[in-house]
Amino acid sequence: MILTSFTLKWGKRHWALVTSLLLVCCLVMPQWASAHAYIVKASPGENEILVTAPERLTLEFNESLQTAFYDIKITGPDGTQADDGTVQIDADRPHILETGLRAGLGNGTYAVNWKAVSADGHPIQGAYVFHIGEPSGSPAGLSDLTSGSGSTGGPLKWIVSLTDWIQYLGLSVILGTLAFLLLRIAPTSMTREPMDVPGSYKLLWISYAAASFAALVSLPLNTLYESGVALSELSWALIGSALKLTSFGQIWMLQILIVMLLAVTILSGYDRDRSIRARIWSSYGSLVLVLGWLFTHAMTGHPAAADQRALAIAMDFVHLIGAAFWIGALTAMAICLPPLADKLPSKVRGEVYWTAIRRFTAWGIGAVAALVATGIYSSLIILPAPVLTSLFTTAYGLVLIGKIVLLIVMVLFAWRHARLARAATGSRLSGSLKAELATGAVILALAAVLTHLSPGQPAAVGPYQETKTTEDGSSITLQVSPNVTGENQFEVDVKRADGSIINDLEQITLSLTHLDMDMGIYEITIPKNDTGVYKAEDYISMPGRWNIKVHLLTKTLDALDAEFEIDTAKP
Repeated sequence: MILTSFTLKWGKRHWALVTSLLLVCCLVMPQWASAHAYIVKASPGENEILVTAPERLTLEFNESLQTAFYDIKITGPDGTQADDGTVQIDADRPHILETGLRAGLGNGTYAVNWKAVSADGHPIQGAYVFHIGEPSGSPAGLSDLTSGSGSTGGPLKWIVSLTDWIQYLGLSVILGTLAFLLLRIAPTSMTREPMDVPGSYKLLWISYAAASFAALVSLPLNTLYESGVALSELSWALIGSALKLTSFGQIWMLQILIVMLLAVTILSGYDRDRSIRARIWSSYGSLVLVLGWLFTHAMTGHPAAADQRALAIAMDFVHLIGAAFWIGALTAMAICLPPLADKLPSKVRGEVYWTAIRRFTAWGIGAVAALVATGIYSSLIILPAPVLTSLFTTAYGLVLIGKIVLLIVMVLFAWRHARLARAATGSRLSGSLKAELATGAVILALAAVLTHLSPGQPAAVGPYQETKTTEDGSSITLQVSPNVTGENQFEVDVKRADGSIINDLEQITLSLTHLDMDMGIYEITIPKNDTGVYKAEDYISMPGRWNIKVHLLTKTLDALDAEFEIDTAKP
């Protein structure tokens, strides 16, 4: 019996390959763009005071919207509906959401509540106010004020993530098992026919059943998620709208076609009435269909909204292939390899087993290189600038850090296995192989969670407090609490250079400007008093980064100015 043996080392060519991939990735990097749509311009704008009532309200987003499950509701000062119900997405400019207003609107403050589905398939919603004539205070719709660029979904978002995870796991095992069989990771001395590997047939069908079930239930779940309706309101008409008008619905129909074809090719691959050649070709057909199924996942989510969409989708597809091969082939190694080795004479059993491990590790190097290069690319185009700040201050970034840490753990496991394979000594990789596999399963779970997280949503940072020193040595302290969208308390403390309190201010003005979108300037005036502590209750309507200019004027007409930058999160 002749065994093919080779030594696996991280030589110069391997490092050159990885470095080249990373350099190519950086060279083709497009302009950074954060996923999930947000408003870049509103007319009327937030807190804009109009002399006469407008005829239309227009919201301009940074990316196109999907033509389903969108709405604008405008509430007048008395709580009555102020819009005329003609909400639409401009056919020529799909990033514009607009509606008409009723004639004869009176003076006062109006609340705007809107919702839509962004190009990446995530539901978004928001609210703000504008004024006709003199502001009238909080209108009836203001109590529902929410994030202007945040996503909806609640617990349903995590259920949808669960179905994505099941699909990722199932597709990974199918891809990895087929690769294990067709790429001859197991030496030919173990089995003459790749489709006769024990356990592979059952493994493929269990994975197929799990992935198919998750794909089927994803349609009603995503319809609920994107439409924002309650379960009791789900209807066939609503599901039909999702199929016809959303990108997910159209891709879902393609997935179901793949599900049906894949069942045929898997059956054909194990049909003993057919020739070996025909069975192998059927299995290659299964491999192509699984790759197509993975490609449909790359066509949804954050890559679909990138500036260079085709490149982003291609990179995400390669990332999915790398992860699926690594985790799926690990599964096949853990389940199919031991019974194959047990069929061999005891004298050669160990050598053949370690040969298979070395062959898998060689393919694994390519998978790791693909994961690293495409992972860096995706992080840079999805996370808003500055990338390092977003990595540590957003929920998306923190989950991504967890994924990176677990990937490093997997690489350490793989490095240990490669060393043992080179030495070809010791007992079989049972416990550590399963540990590496479990780590990979958790990584897929985090990948599913990332699909439904907004990269632009800052993580909860709590109340804000910072002190700035002016040119004359005075100190201005700004506190914003709880520093979330909705009602907040703004407090300004002012002290002279000698530490004494300045309590003779005549004017205290805060000017808020959103740094990520064009919303104009929102001014807050704090009433004067003689305590030296100046407070006001007011609203922050959007999450993200805000610039706050504090302007103070004393009785002697001396001006004190300071600028602050805060990160506001959703409650």
